[in-house]
Amino acid sequence: MLLDSQGFETILQEMLNAITLKTAELLGADRTTIFLLDENKNELFSIVAEGENGKTIELRIPADQGIAGEVATLKKVVNNPYDFFDDRRSEGSKKLYKTTGYRTYTMLTLPLLNEKGDLVAVVQLLNKLKPDHEPEDDLPLEEKIDKQGFSETDQKLFEEFAPSIRLILESSKSFYLATQQQRAANALMKATESLSKSSLDLEETLKRVMEEAKELMNADRSTLWLIDHERNDLWTKITQSGGSMKELRVPIGAGFAGRVGLTGEILNIPFDLYNHPDSEKARETDRNTGYRTCSLLCMPVYNADGELIGVTQLVNKKKKGEFPPYQPNPDKEEQDAPECWKASFDQSDVAFMEAFNIQAGVALQNAKLFATVKQQEQMQRDILRSLTNGVISTDKAGKVIAANESAKQLLGFSKGDTIEGRSVSELIKIKEKEGSLASFAQLLQNGLDAKSEKDRNQYYPDQTLLTPSNEEHSVHLSINSIADTSDLTNVYGALVVMDDISDEKRLKSTMYRYMTQELAEELLKLGDAKMGGDRKEVSVLFSDIRSYTTLTEKLQAEEVVGMLNEYFESMVEAIFKQKGTLDKYIGDAIMAVFGSPLPLPDHAWRAVQTAVDMRHRLADFNANRLSQKKEEIRIGIGINSDSVISGNIGSSKRMEFTAIGDGVNLGSRLEGASKQYGCDIIISEYTFAPCQDRIWYRELDCIRVKGKNKPVRIYELVGLRSDPLSAEKEEIIEHYHKGREHYLNRKFTRAMGEFGIIMEEFDKNDKASALHLKRCQHFLQEPPPDDWDGAYTMTEK
Repeated sequence: MLLDSQGFETILQEMLNAITLKTAELLGADRTTIFLLDENKNELFSIVAEGENGKTIELRIPADQGIAGEVATLKKVVNNPYDFFDDRRSEGSKKLYKTTGYRTYTMLTLPLLNEKGDLVAVVQLLNKLKPDHEPEDDLPLEEKIDKQGFSETDQKLFEEFAPSIRLILESSKSFYLATQQQRAANALMKATESLSKSSLDLEETLKRVMEEAKELMNADRSTLWLIDHERNDLWTKITQSGGSMKELRVPIGAGFAGRVGLTGEILNIPFDLYNHPDSEKARETDRNTGYRTCSLLCMPVYNADGELIGVTQLVNKKKKGEFPPYQPNPDKEEQDAPECWKASFDQSDVAFMEAFNIQAGVALQNAKLFATVKQQEQMQRDILRSLTNGVISTDKAGKVIAANESAKQLLGFSKGDTIEGRSVSELIKIKEKEGSLASFAQLLQNGLDAKSEKDRNQYYPDQTLLTPSNEEHSVHLSINSIADTSDLTNVYGALVVMDDISDEKRLKSTMYRYMTQELAEELLKLGDAKMGGDRKEVSVLFSDIRSYTTLTEKLQAEEVVGMLNEYFESMVEAIFKQKGTLDKYIGDAIMAVFGSPLPLPDHAWRAVQTAVDMRHRLADFNANRLSQKKEEIRIGIGINSDSVISGNIGSSKRMEFTAIGDGVNLGSRLEGASKQYGCDIIISEYTFAPCQDRIWYRELDCIRVKGKNKPVRIYELVGLRSDPLSAEKEEIIEHYHKGREHYLNRKFTRAMGEFGIIMEEFDKNDKASALHLKRCQHFLQEPPPDDWDGAYTMTEK
């Protein structure tokens, strides 16, 4: 019977303690350490290092560093005489002295080789004691040591009993490794058996895989990430404090797990992970959570088809021995590495996790297949439940065998009414119209006779259904024969499908009023023409006729209507040309939305182009009016881009498309502000930003509208870059921008000079310049407060 591995570890530890003490006694050393070689990690480790206080300390050092590493590499004795601290290689010992208070004066380090000359262990003796010292003396160590150090006689004495030590260590180490492998194999068998018995629930499988992997690898934490190829990321679910599951996602390629998800290569980071060049993200996470990541093992999980489906991530290999539970220090931003996690995952761990991941891959594939089947079943139930088409199946005589609730409702029956057994021809009547098809009874009979392919599959769009209660519904009607697949003339009955399009026709008639037919059709295909609103990124355009009341007072009512019809016709055409939506007419004003109901990624640019097109169309409109000796009209336009609530509001029989929100209000305010600044088109900074490289513009002002604290920069839309700008206009813009710069820097006299040039040399009616001149004069007499930000508060809507 195999000895329990934990029991053997105790025996091995006691045996090594005895060997260590005996070696120290024979060679007269104060302390002795036996370093065994860990080939997997290329490290030297001491299971026991016995000191004066009787405590056991585990040490691990790289097999090629320090004096022990030098001895392990060169396989030669190194004898350090008194005083060892004078040796350049004593830096590590000096640091240890500051931590433990133990001082090394002399040192003898010897290799322990097998018969083939391969290294088995390194024996290190510290501080040769005087031959006449007494063990119970409590003299300081400096007074007990022999300053002559270890001699050649000590080395020869060690060589005499070295073979016995080597045999004990080799057999003990082999037996130790065998028990370790047996324990790991038993844990793997247990984990595999547990996974094979796991449920087909994906969340339960995730949880079980994580628990079994953590126990198998003696890790503090374990996470299983699954790859979502559609979203190009990895996801997992973790249990929160309340017991609920929380989903986490990371992009493929991001972080350690994401890297394995991208490459499929094993990633094993030993203690201390903080020394890894890519550890900054882990350190940041630890600072936020109070945790301390010391080591990590990430491995790919493949399914039976060899497809990479996930990544197992193990964190913090637990060190052997008894340690207090990890307690983060609340006073430290970055936690110290606790002794219990100063360990690393080795090649044995990798090998066992590879075997474990094969079983995990099978369990996950089964769970994912089961989840897919459940999803498909639920989808089918949802389809049947939400089916809106009226469906009636008949027998060969044309009598109802079965009908769904939609069919009953369409025909005017209630949910509890029974229509099975009744003649379908008596229930369904089609309204006759010019050039209409034969009666429904005849069409149904053709389907039951099934003399041709046309009779077997009949489809009649946009028919008017007459119900027994004399209600009318617009439907797409289809009649399909139910026949034997091997003999199409052998008909069992018919399937009548009625697709109610009444609401769709009402929607179309409504939508055609405020958007192009093309856009309305596209929207209906997407199923977005529903009641209610959604938050969308849009650009809102407001336009208004200047001095409309004064203008209409001079005209007859018929003339006003004719003028508005002609004006609206042209302006709405400009809106539709850029896929805009007509929100509403407000008297002589127009409100248009770009980016709703269908999203437009370049909605701001489309709104800007529309405004310039409206300017050109107005010029043609006025030229025509002047030719008829009619008064020309002027308009103002304001555009703002923002996130607004947009959609259909009203009832299913009468609804109106609209947009609401602060972004809409600001667009309206900008249209009104165009009067104040004496220009025809003003855009906000939010519309300006995505279009600035394609337009000629003048930054007019920075305004704070009523009810809002945050100021907004506004711009005059001078024109499109595709159209050349006159030299005079360029000079006006240049002087204006210089004036604005001086104005914002409180250099009001200089600002007045720039604005004055515009009015004296170019345009005496430039309202924006006149407005700034007036402000400068005011601020020269009453300087603005220290916290003045240059913004102007608008008080008018």
